[in-house]
Amino acid sequence: MSARAAGFLLALAACSSLSTTEGGVASVTIEVPSPAEVEVDGTIQLRAIARGGDGEVLDVPIYWRALDTTIAVDSVAGLLRGLSAGKTGKVVARAVDLYSAVATFTVISSADTLVVVGDSVVTVAPNEDASPSLTVRVDAGDPPAPVDKRRVTFEVIAPVFANLEDRTVEFSNHQLSQSIATTTTGQPSPPATLHRREGKTAPDTAIVRVSVYRPGGGTVPGSGQHFLVLFPR
Repeated sequence: MSARAAGFLLALAACSSLSTTEGGVASVTIEVPSPAEVEVDGTIQLRAIARGGDGEVLDVPIYWRALDTTIAVDSVAGLLRGLSAGKTGKVVARAVDLYSAVATFTVISSADTLVVVGDSVVTVAPNEDASPSLTVRVDAGDPPAPVDKRRVTFEVIAPVFANLEDRTVEFSNHQLSQSIATTTTGQPSPPATLHRREGKTAPDTAIVRVSVYRPGGGTVPGSGQHFLVLFPR
């Protein structure tokens, strides 16, 4: 960190300790998404709330500042852009002369496409408890190259269960959806598998939708493809 940035953080700490500003602002809170991520060359909309001494939301301008060079932020619009993949960036918000706590965002590699690797129809033998791997890969660039540290989300969309306890199939986390990060191969690890739920009768067919969601909204091309998981009797 540069001496200038370090000095700003010291000033920030001092400002953040103020009880109430002249404008009546008692606190500034950044709404940090979970996960707190932004793609390289992608943007996310930052939001913060300024409150008065009684906790009321104040209609005052919010200004933004990035504290390093791994991210960039529009000081007025609050659009955060990723610059350096694999690193974290810090940002603060200001209302009048009161600053928020520092929020940290991870910059992740951009992704161009989600590819189903191999057969999209898999069969669970009657004597097996889990399906073969539901294998996909996340690519980017020209020529395409694998992208790591991107979460791939697998969701059972059929059959539809009235509530979670009615499920007859599940992923290894005992849920009907699971997000798994890719490795340097661009493939999720451990691979996703669909399991029979103990004590329940599996359906003849389960449909699993696979997607990669962008931090700023929307999905990576190729998302929405399906795996058919067959459970023959």
